[in-house]
Amino acid sequence: MAMLKNLSALTILLPITIALLPRATFATVGIPDCAKGVTGDCGFGFFKIIVLGDTSAPTGECCRQLVKAGKNCHNQFVESIVSSRKPIRGTITDVYRRSNETWNNCSATSSVSPPEPAH
Repeated sequence: MAMLKNLSALTILLPITIALLPRATFATVGIPDCAKGVTGDCGFGFFKIIVLGDTSAPTGECCRQLVKAGKNCHNQFVESIVSSRKPIRGTITDVYRRSNETWNNCSATSSVSPPEPAH
């Protein structure tokens, strides 16, 4: 009976922890200046997809914001997460793979052109 009670408490607390931890983690990761045009909701969505392995797809608007910020900016954000040693799902290789998949999917479907690379 005590085991069932503990399992019930865990069932309630685990989703709450999962829901709150990423927002707190996202807030403490250094967001590059180039990403200021990406809304908090879109940034958090990308964080969930890239870092936590969420299988949902970003919205078209979020993809437009990402592509407008540019690949270099996207890479800076991912590097800041990896170097922060925050909890991730899977390996660092998984994070980079999800990052590339996200960028490739967004850049293929977005009507916005990425910025020209700085020389």
